[in-house]
Amino acid sequence: MRSTFTTMRAAGTLAVLSVLGGGLAAPAHAAVAPGHAAVAPARAEVAPARAAADERVPAVAAPADPALREKADRIMNLTYRQFASTPHIPPFNWTTDGCSVPGGSLPYRKVFRPACVQHDFGYRNYGARHELKLDPTRETKNWIDGRFRTEMRRICDDTYTGARKNRECRNAAEVYYLGVQLGGDASFF
Repeated sequence: MRSTFTTMRAAGTLAVLSVLGGGLAAPAHAAVAPGHAAVAPARAEVAPARAAADERVPAVAAPADPALREKADRIMNLTYRQFASTPHIPPFNWTTDGCSVPGGSLPYRKVFRPACVQHDFGYRNYGARHELKLDPTRETKNWIDGRFRTEMRRICDDTYTGARKNRECRNAAEVYYLGVQLGGDASFF
């Protein structure tokens, strides 16, 4: 039953990704931490259902203090392990609710917690719902969500060496990623 659920979840994830186009765009400001590859696939055309929502989102935000923005970008580009050991310096918002999942619990909540904490940092510092509002644009939200996906995959690779367990973990990472892509607007904008 468990492998059937995983297979169904993976199939559902792939179906949703194909509808959405699966594209992410990294903002032009996104620096890459030393020794780490950038994740910036070409931006796919926005699906019609998302196009209406994108029209409500500002394309350009008021410019943030460049030095503060540079610090935030460096922090967001750290690996989940590097991020976990980063000092919580002001004026950044370091609050987190871990891996919040509406309506209950999903598998891998504890496993993905380090990536969730980093994702929260991104939303709470770049998004419009908090004090700094470093760049509350769709492009930046997609970049933060993409960083989340990258770090969850890194967690899977670091945690599960067996092919089946790693694949199940990566399938779960796709579900979490889709959750923030499809349901994260209210927390970011």
